[in-house]
Amino acid sequence: MDFTQMLTAAEADAPIVIDGGLGTALEERGVDLDHALWSADLLRRRPEAIAEVHAAFAAAGARILTTASYQATPVGFARAAVPVAEGRDLIAAGVEVARTAAEAVAGSTGAARALVAGSVGPFGAALGGGEEYTGDYRLTAAEYADFHHGRIAALAAAGVDLLAIETQPRLDEIRILVQLAEEVGLPAWLSVTLGDAGGLPDGSGLADLAEEASASAAVAAVGVNCVPPSAVAPALRTLSAHTDLPLIAYPNSGERYAAESMQWLPKTAESGSDSWPVDEWTRLGARLIGGCCRTTPADISVLSRASSPG
Repeated sequence: MDFTQMLTAAEADAPIVIDGGLGTALEERGVDLDHALWSADLLRRRPEAIAEVHAAFAAAGARILTTASYQATPVGFARAAVPVAEGRDLIAAGVEVARTAAEAVAGSTGAARALVAGSVGPFGAALGGGEEYTGDYRLTAAEYADFHHGRIAALAAAGVDLLAIETQPRLDEIRILVQLAEEVGLPAWLSVTLGDAGGLPDGSGLADLAEEASASAAVAAVGVNCVPPSAVAPALRTLSAHTDLPLIAYPNSGERYAAESMQWLPKTAESGSDSWPVDEWTRLGARLIGGCCRTTPADISVLSRASSPG
């Protein structure tokens, strides 16, 4: 079953569960991710650690696994003195690691193999200062295309089932990413972070996002990620009023990322609780639900049980 078939088959009371925070699960295992390539650096040093985390998420009930390519970018490769060709090989290796882990879990459990989504983060993530949450940058269309093209082409060539265009703060960048997804012929989900006003951090509204997503043949689902759980329902409500596309939500744990100190701060009453209102999110149109930063395989296991019909 491919991604679009999976979405078509998804029932309102049984959303598709995706994985959680790859970096968080690695750090829980004592892995140091203080590197320009973040988790992608482990594809050189410790691919088995990434494989273990992918397998843990699949065993927890995730039906889609995202690759360790969020920070696999020209900027990161340059900082790490990784040649362009080696960078492409690392991206391909990340796809193979995820697919092999998914197949191993499927073989041992009898469940269907989890699909592999190629993670495509924004340019802001490569800057290392939390710009994916602020959108405080701006490139030309050609510069965005040059930055993203190589990774998307490498993910497509390696055989990902879909693209996870995620943690996006800027509508101008999203337009280019959607065009690149169309060029390689892959379905994609498109998820954004949110600013204080409830729209994208660059000031664009969620209605504008819905319009862009609906106009593309590549975008199969649209929604939010790495936002507090409390921000999910209002965002889904707005999106559902402006698009018929399936929606996606994979919030963080409710902790807040402080870009100035590059640390996660404790949860507050306003940022969310440990209990996610999955029923409400599915009523609002969410057909894909998972976790982002600070969520683990244990969280996905709870989510998977909560998402099962009956």
